[in-house]
Amino acid sequence: MSTETPASPSSEPANVSNLTVEAEVVDLADYDSQALNSELPALATHILTAEDQRGDWAIAFVLTTDAHLRELHRDFMGIDEETDVMTFPAGDERSDPRGGDIVISVDRAAEQATEAGHDTDSEIRFLAAHGLLHLCGWDDATDPEREAMHARQAELLADFKRSHSRK
Repeated sequence: MSTETPASPSSEPANVSNLTVEAEVVDLADYDSQALNSELPALATHILTAEDQRGDWAIAFVLTTDAHLRELHRDFMGIDEETDVMTFPAGDERSDPRGGDIVISVDRAAEQATEAGHDTDSEIRFLAAHGLLHLCGWDDATDPEREAMHARQAELLADFKRSHSRK
């Protein structure tokens, strides 16, 4: 599903910008969540607006299996272990369209959701937010960076849930 969503006005004038987001959900894991097909593109617009991004963005949320993401993790990071999410930026921050692919293991998301006490869709949204923040320039290489990034994810997701539930 491809959606072009112009940024909607928010309470912060700095976020009213020339932002265009084209986002799609590619389901390679046969997860088939109709809710995520509409929510992930809306989440992308929400986070990019909150992070004061501009320009044309193209994002693919790729839902896949542990085996596939482990293969990508090995091939691109040299780490032969399972992981939950990987982000592949497109071009550099000066090029349009900006964006990239956010590849999420549905298997890992389901396991982590059970451990965290919420549903798999919620975990996938959390991982999607993580990937979007990476595309915005956030890093999580150190414990303090990871803590700050996770706090920002939680804040953005809570705000998205509030604004999305009003529609």
